[in-house]
Amino acid sequence: MPETPQAQTAPRTEKAPKTEKTQKPQRAKARWNWQGGVMLEQHKDPILSQELVPFIDPERQKVIPELRPWDDISEIAPEDIIQVARLARIVDERDGYPLFRKLRRCLGRRVTVLVDALDEEPYISSQLGPLLHMHRECTGGLALACKAVSAEDSAILVYQGITDLDVKIPRSIDGIPVQRVRGRYPSELLSAHSLVEENGHITLYLGSCGLIHLYRAVYEARMQSTAFITVAGNCVASPCNMEVSLDTTATQVLEKCGLEVQPTRVVVGGSVTGESVADTGQVPVRATTRAILAFQEDEADKKFQCISCGRCAEVCPMGLNPMYLYRGIVMSLHDRVEKLDYKMCVGCMCCSYVCPAKLDIAGRIAWYRGSRKGGRR
Repeated sequence: MPETPQAQTAPRTEKAPKTEKTQKPQRAKARWNWQGGVMLEQHKDPILSQELVPFIDPERQKVIPELRPWDDISEIAPEDIIQVARLARIVDERDGYPLFRKLRRCLGRRVTVLVDALDEEPYISSQLGPLLHMHRECTGGLALACKAVSAEDSAILVYQGITDLDVKIPRSIDGIPVQRVRGRYPSELLSAHSLVEENGHITLYLGSCGLIHLYRAVYEARMQSTAFITVAGNCVASPCNMEVSLDTTATQVLEKCGLEVQPTRVVVGGSVTGESVADTGQVPVRATTRAILAFQEDEADKKFQCISCGRCAEVCPMGLNPMYLYRGIVMSLHDRVEKLDYKMCVGCMCCSYVCPAKLDIAGRIAWYRGSRKGGRR
């Protein structure tokens, strides 16, 4: 439920999104090229070329009772935009942070706003699709975000490695330049924090879908009640990008698109970084869901032991040796794992993707990190 007006004006201490030091924004473009990583097959068309499919429950759509829609961006003050983002409960899909907190953190600073529409993982186009098909709402939301933080510059980021598109990505969208992020997967932005700061200048990364919700909140006084997701996989009869009501279950989404065959694996989230789920009826769509993918895998495609090929080490963008990490974790050699800098893992899943033994290397490392934080051995 929306907070009361009294609660809105009360002093609050917000936990700001993490920041990290890096190059200045004008030099950042040269750094978007990791030495490691891997080239991924994208499989984005024909999904990206199609219109968005709505799957929205009208009863879940709500207006913000405390607000009236604005008609003109010149009529709204920067602090009002941040307040609207708060009342609308907008969550940035790229990192899960409330949008108003990210905007508030940038007040009084020199800011460049970059729109994240990378969608570098295979199948997924749940940021780029809404950007292309709802570009006026997205760039309108960007204009609002830029006004809220008094941004000096802005741009839209698109992944260079997309090769199977029938739709043409323009060099600019509604006057906003489109920059192609080069290099292998993962781009540096996959692990970038929400705010990147140096010498008083902040580069603010905002998801394209969060900006669409900001536009609707300001000009239509609508709360965020939907998420944009990709539904795909070799089991899905009608793969597409969808706008789905929040809390809709993965089962309902798959029923909407239809299944040609029963899947052996359903992945929620990224096709590389997502999680396999056993009971799709218990998995609701969240603002950060991004994708629901249904696959039928060959039963003969079984996991077998590491063959020491070293491919995982070749593609790791952080220069780690996932093979040794995996072995150390499986054998409970904690001292060895500690010396191998397992905490530097960014969770990109490149090692698992290229592993010919089909071992869940990245999953093991992620489990180990979680267990060490919890004090288990």
